[in-house]
Amino acid sequence: MVFFLCDGCNETLKKNKVDAHAAKCRECWSVSCVDCSQSFPGDEYRSHTSCISEAERYEKTIFRGNRKLDDSGTGHRQQHKGKKLTPQEAWQQTIEIAAESAPSSIKSHMDQLASLDNVPRKEKQFRNFTVNSLRLKGPNAEKIKDDIWKHLSKVREDEKQKKEEAQKKQQSSQQAAKDKKKEDAEPTSISDDDKSSSKNAKEEESSSSSSSMPSEKQVTKAVKKALKKAPNKSLKFKALRKTVQETLVIKTKNDSAKKEWKKLLKQCVDANSKKLVVDGKTVSLKD
Repeated sequence: MVFFLCDGCNETLKKNKVDAHAAKCRECWSVSCVDCSQSFPGDEYRSHTSCISEAERYEKTIFRGNRKLDDSGTGHRQQHKGKKLTPQEAWQQTIEIAAESAPSSIKSHMDQLASLDNVPRKEKQFRNFTVNSLRLKGPNAEKIKDDIWKHLSKVREDEKQKKEEAQKKQQSSQQAAKDKKKEDAEPTSISDDDKSSSKNAKEEESSSSSSSMPSEKQVTKAVKKALKKAPNKSLKFKALRKTVQETLVIKTKNDSAKKEWKKLLKQCVDANSKKLVVDGKTVSLKD
């Protein structure tokens, strides 16, 4: 139960007694929470349903639990995200909300309930509790009990629906944010036109590299000429390939052209085994 202190006369008040006190006290323009010391002008105190623990209040800077005060250390969060209310705390909150909207026929009884702790949550125990705590006895007692319980049940159901709607809204917004993040992370898909144009470009490049290659006869002649000028009439395969490429001005702009040129040179060397001898990576010209 949250208690408040009148900022005008310093009288300590239960939550359900604040309105009655404000009507009598001319200096009561605001009330302060006894535990967290936050001031609530006008009717703002109604939203202050739970407060800091005694350990947090008295230990202050050495407190090691989860703090309920806001980031500035002075204000108070109305709803504490990290801590879930116990069923009894949620029920007590429901009673306080129900007391504010109670019809005049049960208003006084609801105010009494809001000032009590450990009010039973089940109907049978609740009815027994009201007999002693609210002194509901006599011919009209059962009707008053029914009215109180119906009002509490309605408020509890309304609060449950509000909570479910808020959760759904939060989940949908979180899902929308995830979908947007996923969509931003996905690479832009390549259209069919772009794919076909890329394919055609590769084919054209491949065909142009094939057409730029010399004939086997030209390559063989250039190989023999290069080996004749080389020391001992022999060259490493790599050096021979480079020499012949420069002689015939063969352009290898891409990997496919390079592979084609290597293949063509090897074919020419293998086809002239009578004149050319391959010893590992070295090619020699027979006398």
